[in-house]
Amino acid sequence: MKGLLAWVSRQPFLTGLALAVLAFWGVYGALHMPVDLFPNLNVPLVNVITQVPGAAPQDVELLVTRPMEDQLRGIQGVTRVASSSFVGLSVVTAQFDWSISLPQARQLVTSAMAQAQSRLPRGTVPRVAMAGTALQEVVRYVVVGGEDSVSLRRTVQYELASRLMGVPGVSSVDVLGGDQRAFVVHAKPGALAALHLTLQDLLLVLRANNITEEGGTLERSSKEYLIRGDARLETPEDIRALPLKTPDGQTVLLGSVARVDDWRVPKHYVVEGNGVPGVAFSVLKQPGADTLAVARGVDSSLGELKDLFPPGTVVLKVYDQSEMLGQARSEILHDLLLGALLAVMVLSFFMGSLRPALVVAATLPLTLLATMGFMAAFHQSFNMITMSALALGVGMFVDDAIVVAENVDRHRRLGKDGMQASVDGAFEIAGPDASGSFTVVAAFLPLVLITGLAGVFLRPFGLTMSAGLLISLFISLTFIPLAFSRLKDTGGGSRGWGARALEHLNASQQRALAWAFEHRGRVLLGAGLAMALALLSLLGIKGAALLPPIDEGAILIEYRMPHGTALPEMRRVGGLLTDKALKEPDVETVYLRIGAPAGSLVMDPINRGELLIKLRRKGREHTVDQVMASLRKSYSTIGGAVILYHQPTQENMDESFSGLPALFGVTIYGPDLEELKTLAARVEKILEKDPDMGGVVNPTLYGAPEVIVRVKYPELGLYGVTAAEVLDAVRASRLGVEATQIVRQREVVRVLVRLDQASGTDETSLDALAQVPVRSEAGGVIPLSKVADIQVAYTPATLTRLNGQREVTLIADLKGVGPGTVSRLSRAFKAVPLPKGYSIGLAGQYKVLLRTAAEVGMVILMAVVLIYLVMLVQFRSFGEPLVILMNVPVALLGGLLALVVTRQDLDVSVAMGMLTLVGISVNNGIVLLEYAGRSARTGLGKREALLHAASVRLRPVLMTALTTLFALAPAAITTPLGSRVFQPFAITVLGGLFTCTLSTLLLVPVLAMGRFRRGEG
Repeated sequence: MKGLLAWVSRQPFLTGLALAVLAFWGVYGALHMPVDLFPNLNVPLVNVITQVPGAAPQDVELLVTRPMEDQLRGIQGVTRVASSSFVGLSVVTAQFDWSISLPQARQLVTSAMAQAQSRLPRGTVPRVAMAGTALQEVVRYVVVGGEDSVSLRRTVQYELASRLMGVPGVSSVDVLGGDQRAFVVHAKPGALAALHLTLQDLLLVLRANNITEEGGTLERSSKEYLIRGDARLETPEDIRALPLKTPDGQTVLLGSVARVDDWRVPKHYVVEGNGVPGVAFSVLKQPGADTLAVARGVDSSLGELKDLFPPGTVVLKVYDQSEMLGQARSEILHDLLLGALLAVMVLSFFMGSLRPALVVAATLPLTLLATMGFMAAFHQSFNMITMSALALGVGMFVDDAIVVAENVDRHRRLGKDGMQASVDGAFEIAGPDASGSFTVVAAFLPLVLITGLAGVFLRPFGLTMSAGLLISLFISLTFIPLAFSRLKDTGGGSRGWGARALEHLNASQQRALAWAFEHRGRVLLGAGLAMALALLSLLGIKGAALLPPIDEGAILIEYRMPHGTALPEMRRVGGLLTDKALKEPDVETVYLRIGAPAGSLVMDPINRGELLIKLRRKGREHTVDQVMASLRKSYSTIGGAVILYHQPTQENMDESFSGLPALFGVTIYGPDLEELKTLAARVEKILEKDPDMGGVVNPTLYGAPEVIVRVKYPELGLYGVTAAEVLDAVRASRLGVEATQIVRQREVVRVLVRLDQASGTDETSLDALAQVPVRSEAGGVIPLSKVADIQVAYTPATLTRLNGQREVTLIADLKGVGPGTVSRLSRAFKAVPLPKGYSIGLAGQYKVLLRTAAEVGMVILMAVVLIYLVMLVQFRSFGEPLVILMNVPVALLGGLLALVVTRQDLDVSVAMGMLTLVGISVNNGIVLLEYAGRSARTGLGKREALLHAASVRLRPVLMTALTTLFALAPAAITTPLGSRVFQPFAITVLGGLFTCTLSTLLLVPVLAMGRFRRGEG
């Protein structure tokens, strides 16, 4: 090893070339790595949607949902199957184990759907409507003003969306809102009855006269011509001119029995931007695509496509994931640069000269660039997790260089020349230095085995940190000896402030250690009491969440009203919410959506609305939490609506990971709907009484009102009417029956047939529905009431099931869930008397958090075992590694105590910090005890050896600790308006590093002294 170090120091060209290759590789990787919000969060989640027109929820559940559930639950790897049965719609969600990729999950579900087809009613075709998480949505806009809603929708859907699909990285563009063109045929009941015609006659003639046919070929002058018959309808005039044949053989024009209007498809949902009706479109990116590049590409394309819209059109941006990501990246880069500057100042302070500090600092960009090359090779991305690892690396990636440089400098102060000091100093410290780096890497090694959500977040972090640490070790043993061998003066002999400060600290430490060696019992008792008090203080941590609170610059407001609330009332309440939001000084845009069109990816009923509120990007004075608090106060005056508050990305993650759009929920399982409704009312009262709960949503509180038209079969035969004719008449009286479609270039125009209501008729009354005309076999017109009973009933709006059991889930609006809250609610739920076959359980992300916490605990335990094995190989002793491992609980308690003081919650960011502390807490202890052992072998007594090692290793211990502390300080102290994902992580590491550094300098020598005494005896 010593010969290799000497050879490297004498080969500046080859060593420099190798380092340059690493740097250029890193530059290439950095330029080609995508930028994303989080690591690949494509949850293996597949939704299957089946349309069952006209079927009640109970029928949908029985005929479609349960057969589909049974088929999906039999697929290997499925962990959760949830379903919702609405009126005419079945939605079944299958979530797979994380080991199965999303494409594999789609393929397995598609195969299961084909097998289940034979068990479904004829004509029902299930389809995969959405898969993975909703985090692929990059930007959302709403276009308002300018022209009529039909032209606006046509421009966005057929012109704008198709051009945006050409932006690299875009997977789809979803369009909502506006109006779609339709030719509406208003049939006149009296005219039809006079000619003995029916709605079926109109439908048949429209379908028969909107066709194209091939008529063979025609050969002329050695050329062949295709004969194509074109009988497609194009205009309302074409429809009016269609011939109708009456039963008595007459021919009349369709226009004589119906009025044909160029109008719109009936719509039962609302899309608005800043209170104005508009057309919204969302741009989704391909998996692995660069979020920033996609957002920039879309914005650039919109700027080029402004000519598509007429004057007066306004394009409002209502969501932009890249803004949050860009701001978070800027903040982390700012913290990284500031931390690097502070680290250089620390190095210069303790080394007494700027030149050696700059040499050590030069290893940092080399290490960071090479690490980025490894990241690109392992298909990683720049995201909140990997950028946090790089920011931590600013302090940690120079540790190896500091240890080697400090030891080389110490050898130079012993009188050796530059080359000899570099080789001897590097060789002496290479073993302990490598062991320390391997122990930190060993802490991240168990992440290879971890699965689930914790693995998704922690694996990229561990991979980035491990690569950086190994690269920093390589650079410290090559570049540092090479550079220091050519430095004429390292400043080691100077008497700067750093040297004087070290002398005072060294003297104080020596006195403290001498006293501690004489009073070991008191020291250990005091350390034990301090750790016990620290454990008690952890009760101050009350909150837990998957991720730290993220200021996304956007707020998602969901409001729910009783089932059956009319669209005008929903729109009135939505207008009030919009107006109050626009009065907030930091609000820029408000997007309102109520309900959703049939067949879209959104599956909200009409009693649910949402507001997506975009805050100002520049000049914003308040955080998202402050704006949300102001809205809560403002919205408290609006009665009749349950309002839930989220942020868009957080809500998407909640729903993807747990199936609920909330952190916390309570699920009641059981077979009978009425019993579930009773139990849900009791659970609702318990939740409303709890001080940590608010905005409780009980889905069973109101039934959905329906008007049921039940055909009377005896009367059908009496009047000579078929059931299809009766139901067609009902549909034609309101929505209209689709007869055919007219395709114009890329626009599809639907042709709808409606019954023309008599003037003065109140279409909203049941009497008007009872009087809907139905033609009898005799040719006369009879009212609908003659052949059908019309009743009002209240039925369940939605039937939900989970893993084959019928269930009802109540959700609540709250921030975080603490152990006290959960235990308090669990006791209250156990007191609820439950019939046989019923149970109550907690739902939402809380269960995901419990699983994640268990997996993180397992990883920490495995890391401790691996670190112990690494130290066992180095020390060839069982005792010294155990002494060094005492730093681990000290560091973890210090990190948790820092969270208590700063009032942070537990989350994945904290877990990353804890895992980091497991590795770095033992690093300095290894170097200190290894040097003490080497000193003891030279003839020093155990006490003198430990005192000497503590004195010699004081400077590198302080330098490595302070560079990391100063590197993380900007992120821990600042509280920006943007993302705070890195802040809890930085606070955790800072707290743990502080306590474990004190432990290394004081507690570890005391424990080691006790170990040596036993060895002597």
